[in-house]
Amino acid sequence: MKVVNSYIFRAVCALLVGILLVSNPERMTEVLVQVIGGLFLISGLLSLVSYVVILYADKGVVKPAFPLVGVGSLLFGVFLGFFPALFITYLMYIFGFLMVVAGVNQLWNLFRLRRLIPFRWYALLIALVVAALGLYVLFKPRESAAMPFVLLGITFIIYGVSEVVNGVRWRKYSRIRESEERAQAELIE
Repeated sequence: MKVVNSYIFRAVCALLVGILLVSNPERMTEVLVQVIGGLFLISGLLSLVSYVVILYADKGVVKPAFPLVGVGSLLFGVFLGFFPALFITYLMYIFGFLMVVAGVNQLWNLFRLRRLIPFRWYALLIALVVAALGLYVLFKPRESAAMPFVLLGITFIIYGVSEVVNGVRWRKYSRIRESEERAQAELIE
């Protein structure tokens, strides 16, 4: 019986996480950036603390170099923590621009080399899709940044539904198995 409850608990958790991700993917993107910012902040703080400890702990040790990278990590972590939307927007503009350039470059190379290497229709289609997706990212940076969370949320919902189905099937199997065991026990007595 505990196994069935475990299935149901996992299913409910997966469904709730999936619904949360699908219903508010932009916020989940910001939360992820803030978590990454927190990790940078912790890394920078640890670097600074270890610098201070080494600096004042033992006078016989060579003086350590100032942790410039640690300060950079700390400042980057603060920036990501307080301004995740700004970071996401600029990052998506950079990614979108790179995707457009990559798609146009593929198209240019396909047409430039068409006499030497005949291209297939799918190569042209892929280059056009890459460029089009790059344009989509440029014009809708927040929505495109949230797209992986929508897909992840849908996956969690599907997993949750399948866990419910498996839980119901397991419960039916457990009941049949228990009744068979009781019937065998009665025959033995």
